[in-house]
Amino acid sequence: MPRSRKDRIIPVAPIDRLIRKAGAGRVSDKGAEKLASILEEVGEFIAHRAFELTEHTGRKTITDKDIELAYKQWGKPK
Repeated sequence: MPRSRKDRIIPVAPIDRLIRKAGAGRVSDKGAEKLASILEEVGEFIAHRAFELTEHTGRKTITDKDIELAYKQWGKPK
């Protein structure tokens, strides 16, 4: 289910700029909103996995290494 504007974590304007930086001349609002939604989903997965890794090692602070490892595991099928 798409998030409403006020529930969104990532603003659409920076996503629009990101898409344009990738070479697109024009970007629809719905296109930018969809990419923002996907990036939030991926970010949530990586953050949750990093939290699990941190918990597993008995720490309370998520480090850049935890995020990096979770990102590497994100693309691999379970």
